[in-house]
Amino acid sequence: MEVFLGIDWSHTHHDACWLNERGQVLNRLSIPHTFDGLTQLDQAGQPLGVSRAECWIGLETAHTLLIDFLWEQGYSQVFGIPPGAIKGARRRYRQTNAHTDQSDAWVIADVLRTDPATLHPGRPDGVIVRQLRAKVRRLNFLTKELRRYSNRLRAVLTRYSPAALHGFHDPASPISLLFLQAFPTPQAAAALTRPAFGEFARAHRYRQSDHVLSAA
Repeated sequence: MEVFLGIDWSHTHHDACWLNERGQVLNRLSIPHTFDGLTQLDQAGQPLGVSRAECWIGLETAHTLLIDFLWEQGYSQVFGIPPGAIKGARRRYRQTNAHTDQSDAWVIADVLRTDPATLHPGRPDGVIVRQLRAKVRRLNFLTKELRRYSNRLRAVLTRYSPAALHGFHDPASPISLLFLQAFPTPQAAAALTRPAFGEFARAHRYRQSDHVLSAA
């Protein structure tokens, strides 16, 4: 017996729906995107009485840590389904495009059950490729976080100390952050003398001190 597992995934949680060959719902589950949550997903299929090789899994992506986890557990039938195919399939079951994470998990499982000939299972990547993908995802996440905090810092300085925005090219640059720590108030920055700033610049090996003082 084959079982069809549809997963509506996100970066924080995953909704899953298991169907049998007749389209009957066998189980539903929502888990966090943590190791414990992924383990819970794997264990939830065991009471259904099918092996991992008999469990077909569909997701609207081809490269996530979730897929890496499924491959490592021995699931061999893992399909990346284009989001456009799922969006079009929703019209099979309802007149509007309204949907939830759980309803999408069910649609993914049913598309996997009814249209297997149009889908192709993915192949596990090598360890090095998976490590590189994980590092790139982490770098992208850190880049977005840096941009978010830089925008927040700029907004605070605009209201609290507008002159600090003109002292350095980027208010979130390392030298700008060091300056804000050394002179945290507008009054402290206004009282700064050229010799004192020269000492600060030399201490941090900053060579554009003339630009900062002229901007101030």
